[in-house]
Amino acid sequence: MTNWFNYKGEFSDNFGIYIQKKNSFDSAERDISYQSVPGRNGDIIIDNGRYKNLDISYTIALLTKSKFVQKLDDLKNWLIPESSYYPLYDSYDPAHYRFGAISGTLPIEQKLKNYGIITLKFNCKPFRYYFSGNKIISLEQNGIIKNPEHYESLPYLKIFGNGDITLYINETAFHFNDIDEYVEIDSDMMNCFKDTVNLNNKMESNGFPVLNPGKNVISWIGKVSKVDIKPRWRTI
Repeated sequence: MTNWFNYKGEFSDNFGIYIQKKNSFDSAERDISYQSVPGRNGDIIIDNGRYKNLDISYTIALLTKSKFVQKLDDLKNWLIPESSYYPLYDSYDPAHYRFGAISGTLPIEQKLKNYGIITLKFNCKPFRYYFSGNKIISLEQNGIIKNPEHYESLPYLKIFGNGDITLYINETAFHFNDIDEYVEIDSDMMNCFKDTVNLNNKMESNGFPVLNPGKNVISWIGKVSKVDIKPRWRTI
């Protein structure tokens, strides 16, 4: 069985390319600074509260019976045009995906007329996300959600209800004013909205919801019929 990767929703083998090796299985690096202090032995560690991006690269073979240049153009048109992050996953780790962007050029070493070796490098955000974390968890009454990972997640929530609503995640309160039908919260994008309408002015809190590792108690006050949560479980 040949190995593959998927980027922008397209599988690599659809372009006639075959992965020879994946060049990185590294985890993301914590963003830490070290500061020297006169008269003090050893540096002070300053944790900047985030993880750095990392590079994931693949060495691939482009093998065609004909039209090598056309196949190469198809590959470039797939990978290069937009400078944005897109989901990236592969056969080495099919349970997780990352968000990556193609980095640099496509260095091509043509071995034969219709055969070339290419190294693809993706600049990726630090976390790997579980596909299973995109399944909606629906609560029609107060309940508990367990985060199975060691890292907090930044969920998407959709609260169905009307009027003034207060949502509690553990002991943290999120208040919403004068809701009509439903309100959506995307903690990763740090945005509160309803469809395409911005509702950040209706949300009162000191931040956005997170799901901590382990048990998370979900409750609310107000006229709420249901809360849908996409937990977005993640790991390094």
